[in-house]
Amino acid sequence: MVHSFDGGSYPGSNDLGNWADAGSFANGDGAGEVADGALRLEYDNAGWFGSNVQQSVADASTLNLVVRGDSGGEESHFQLSVGGASDLLSNLTDDTIGTEWSTVSVDLSAVGADPDSPQAVRFNFWQGASGAIEIDTIAFTSGSEPPTDTPTTTTPPTDTPDTETPDTETPDTETPDDETETPDDGEPTWDVPFPDRPPEPDTLPSDITGSTTVAELYEHFDDPYYVPRDFLDYLPGETSSTGQTWTDSEKADEFNYDVAAVQDNVQDGSLTLDQLGTQALPYVQQLADNDFPAHATVKLLPRLALLPDETEDPGTHDDPDNVWSETAGPTAATNGPGQFIQDRWPTDARSYQPDEVRVRDRVHDQPEYDDTREWGNSADLPDDVVNNPDNPIHDMVADKVDPRTGSSLGGDGFTANAPMEASIEIHENGGSYWNQYIVLKNTSEVPYFQDGMVITWLGPSGDAANLADGHWNNPHRPAQSLGHPQRDVIEVIHPDYEGLSSYAVRCANHDEPYHMRTIYPNQQVAMEVGTPANLDQWSSASERQDLVDTMLDSLHVELETNLSRNDRLIDEIDLKYRVPN
Repeated sequence: MVHSFDGGSYPGSNDLGNWADAGSFANGDGAGEVADGALRLEYDNAGWFGSNVQQSVADASTLNLVVRGDSGGEESHFQLSVGGASDLLSNLTDDTIGTEWSTVSVDLSAVGADPDSPQAVRFNFWQGASGAIEIDTIAFTSGSEPPTDTPTTTTPPTDTPDTETPDTETPDTETPDDETETPDDGEPTWDVPFPDRPPEPDTLPSDITGSTTVAELYEHFDDPYYVPRDFLDYLPGETSSTGQTWTDSEKADEFNYDVAAVQDNVQDGSLTLDQLGTQALPYVQQLADNDFPAHATVKLLPRLALLPDETEDPGTHDDPDNVWSETAGPTAATNGPGQFIQDRWPTDARSYQPDEVRVRDRVHDQPEYDDTREWGNSADLPDDVVNNPDNPIHDMVADKVDPRTGSSLGGDGFTANAPMEASIEIHENGGSYWNQYIVLKNTSEVPYFQDGMVITWLGPSGDAANLADGHWNNPHRPAQSLGHPQRDVIEVIHPDYEGLSSYAVRCANHDEPYHMRTIYPNQQVAMEVGTPANLDQWSSASERQDLVDTMLDSLHVELETNLSRNDRLIDEIDLKYRVPN
C-alpha cells in the first residue's frame, strides 16, 4: 500500500513513510484535499502529485488506483510516471475512470516500468484538461485488485468488493513522527534542509526549437536553480583548462557558442538555444523526448552546449608508464537495467550561505552534519575494517547479493542500476605501483548525476596502504580540478580469494555546479584507485587477464536515487571513511 488516504500524514508522507506531496491544484492550497478516506484533486491544466517509493516492489505485477472522476474519462487528462515509464494514463491501461469507484490497473511489465526501482508514483495534469478525480487507494499488488492485508478507512459507497479490511490491524509504523526517523524500508529520511519539490510545471515544452528561451524551458531557472550564475561563472576561456585535451574555448568555437549572447541574455532568461550553438538544441530535444525533468535540463545547459557528439576519452590523472595489454570490457550491465531518470536534482547554491551549501554539497559535507554515523577521516583504515570477513560487501562483489535486501543484484557479471557499460585496465607507475582504472559509459539518452554514486568491486589487495591515492576523471568540466570529488573509500581483504580485496567508493563532489558532476549520454568517466603492485601473483598474461576479468565481473555501480546519498548501502557495508582529494 502506497496510500490509503486515511487522514494520516498526507501531504508530507505516504503509507510507506516516504515523502509525498502535490502542488498547483485548485483545492486544498494546491495539494488537494483528503476527506472521507479519499484524496480529491481539482485541476485546470495544472497540478502535480508525487509519492516516493524507495524500495523494490518486484513481487508486484500491477499498480492499482481505486479512483472515480466527476465526469468520467479522466484517464486521458493526466500523465502517470512510475519506474521509468511515463505516459497518459489512458495509454498505460485499458481501464477507464468512471463516476463510481473502480480499480484502474497498470501492468508494470507491459508499460516497461522497473519494479526493482519504482522511484515514485507521479501524476502530471498539465495536459490541457480541467476536472476533478478522487483517489481512494494507490497500491502495488500481484493482481488487479487492491491488497487484502492493508487496512483502509471509511470508503464512499462503492461496488468494489469489500475485501480491504483484515481481521487484525497493521502495526502503526508507516508514518515517522518526525523528519529524523527511519521509514520501514530502511532508507534514512533527510537531515538536510531541502527546499520544496521543483516548482511545477517541471515538464519540458512539447515544441522546442532554436528560438526557445531558457525561461520557456523552465520559468524557475534562476530561483532556486541559479542557472545564470552557472553560465557566467564558467564562461569558455575564463577558466583555466589545465588537464583538458579539448578546452571549452575550442569547443565554443567549434559549436558556434555565442559567449556575448550568454552574457547579455542569460540573466533574464531570454537566451535562446540557437545562441548556444549547434549542440544545445538537439540534446534538449532528446531529453524532452525522454521526459527528462525541466529543472535538471536547464541546470545542465552550460555543459550540454559544449557536449560533443562523439564519445570523449576520460583521460588519466596520473599518466601511466605502462598499460597492461590485458583488459576487460567494455561490457554492458548484465542485469539489463531499464531507463533511469533522477527526477529531482538539488539546487546548485552559487553563494556560500551555510544552508544552501549544505544542500548542494549534501554528500561531501555529510560527515560534518550527520552525527548519526561515526565517520573516519584518514587514508589509513582501522584493522577491524580492513580485516573483516563478515562485511556483506564480500557477498556483494563475489556473489552479487544486495546487502540491503539479501536478494540478487540481477546479473552474473557487471551490474548497475542504470544503463551503462564498463571496462577495466591496470596502469603501472614506476613498476611498483598500479592504478586500478575503471571506465564507465552512460549508454542511455539521459544524463546521470554522479554525486552519491557507490562503486563496488573485487580488486588486487593493497592492504589499504594509501586509499587517498585515487582520482576521478570526467572530461566534461572546464578544468581537471573543478568538481573533483572527494571520496568515501574502504578496502576489505576478501577471506576466500588470495591477493584480492573488496573495494567500495562513494563520490562526494563539492563547490562546483551539477553540470560538472554529471555523466552525459554517450560519454565516459573513469576512476583511478592506487594500489601497491603485486608482481608475483599476476606475473603471467593469463593471470593478469583473470584479474581484470574478475574486477569487471564483480563490479557494481549504484547511482543515487531519491536523493538518498545511498545512505542505506553505505551503512550496510560500513562505507564511512572519507579520504582527502
